[in-house]
Amino acid sequence: MNRFSEYIIPFSSYSNGLHDFEFELVDTFFGLFPESEIQKADVLVKIEMIRQERQLEFSFTLDGWVALPCDRCLEEYEQPITGEFRLYGRFGHGNKEDEFDVVWLPNEAYQFDLSQYLYEYVILSLPMRKVHPDKAGGKPGCDPVMLDLLKNLSVK
Repeated sequence: MNRFSEYIIPFSSYSNGLHDFEFELVDTFFGLFPESEIQKADVLVKIEMIRQERQLEFSFTLDGWVALPCDRCLEEYEQPITGEFRLYGRFGHGNKEDEFDVVWLPNEAYQFDLSQYLYEYVILSLPMRKVHPDKAGGKPGCDPVMLDLLKNLSVK
């Protein structure tokens, strides 16, 4: 059995038109990707699929959080994430390199595995710099002991 089977959409069994899906990506989902730095998470992904004769259109909306190590103090914190993405599945043999948000599917395809796209969209929703959010009053949310240590070790 495919370890990603619950993220496969058997689009051939759906009529043309709009169809809604929901996935909750938690720790076990990210455990399926050995290279993932995410170990704890709770991300709700809502997907609208518009099935047409020669194309599938997916609209992804992400909302939730992932636990990450802080780039400054290395302590784990919960990073809120949100994002919206579009993906088009087109049937035929188009140029696979020209379009970032298009996946070319063989004419005989009957299902589509969304797992890799779900993972990548969460990763793309992360900030470049992963740091604890500030506390009330503008104080850093990082471990104060680590901040003092960094301050003492910094070059003056």
